[in-house]
Amino acid sequence: MKSNSLLQFVELVLAVAQAGLTFSRDRFDIERFDGLRKATASFLAENAELDPKEVQQWIALDQGYPTPKLDVRAVILNNEGQLLLVQESVDALWTLPGGWCDIGESPADAACREVREEAGLEVEPVRLLALFDKHKHPHPPQLPHAYKAFFQCTVIGGSLIQSSAETSGAGYFGLAQLPALSLDRVLPSQIQTLCARILAGQTDTLFD
Repeated sequence: MKSNSLLQFVELVLAVAQAGLTFSRDRFDIERFDGLRKATASFLAENAELDPKEVQQWIALDQGYPTPKLDVRAVILNNEGQLLLVQESVDALWTLPGGWCDIGESPADAACREVREEAGLEVEPVRLLALFDKHKHPHPPQLPHAYKAFFQCTVIGGSLIQSSAETSGAGYFGLAQLPALSLDRVLPSQIQTLCARILAGQTDTLFD
């Protein structure tokens, strides 16, 4: 897929189909919307060279009226200015600790939970650094449509672990020596921008 424009169109069609399945009562309309969703998923998998099962998993993440999901990430610098990263088990690439918010959980609480689960550290949120729309940043095409909230956090306890249910490594890295990143989850430009703002003492929040 050459750009996000096709993905955004496909995402819109999927959203229409999902809304139709949520609110329709006529069985023929339900069949039509279900057929539209299946055909669109197949089209996306073929044109983006994706595994059809992976596309179906993306679609299954959303139920009811379609809205963007919220992904949270914790930005943690140690006293030497090094950044905490975790290694994803699924692709062996590195990212900021984080993931989807759970139902009934605030974004800041979700960021703290993810750090505890993935890196073994207890942290407290300091401030919201940024709220980004993935469509406005050059992430690889991926469903579902998501917003990304980045929180600056400080370590208050725990001890660093090297593996968890979702990660196979954790450690601090110099900003000039970052490992290969999982670009679905975070971009080098985002890390550099946010860390530079922390180190410079800038307090405003970035968005979009």
